Amino acid sequence: MNRRLFALGATLAALTLGSCGPTPQLKVKEAVLTLSPVDSNPSAFHFNVYGGPEDVYLLRVSSPSTIRTEMHDVGVDPKTGAVTMSPMDRVLIPAGETVAFKKGGKHVMMWGVNLIPRKLGVIEAEFLFSNDVRILVKARVQEVDGTDPDEKKAIDG
Repeated sequence: MNRRLFALGATLAALTLGSCGPTPQLKVKEAVLTLSPVDSNPSAFHFNVYGGPEDVYLLRVSSPSTIRTEMHDVGVDPKTGAVTMSPMDRVLIPAGETVAFKKGGKHVMMWGVNLIPRKLGVIEAEFLFSNDVRILVKARVQEVDGTDPDEKKAIDG
């Protein structure tokens, strides 16, 4: 009888734990830097942040290959209907949810992208969160038309 109760208890525990699913993990994916066609203008960095087990804030995105980075959000002024862009000092990443940094919305502006990512087609960026987690990401670098930087030079060439 004790063996049956133990087996039943073990089975119920396994079923209960199995239904919980995996714990979400804080991560950054689908990162792409779109170069500005004018070198003195900022380039646009887009990506998705997948929330982990707790709410956190994204505090900063930086790269050793840029002079300066800033997080911004695009909105519409309710009075005039004009498109506005405002800087953000932090972005809430809710637990288990995805926050998209995409065209027409939240994004990171990167000034002074140097030649290394332009030649390699890859840029490294570090994401700093309020829970002291730092995530290093390698992102694809592309021209405005979606081509690799070297492809454009070959076409223009």
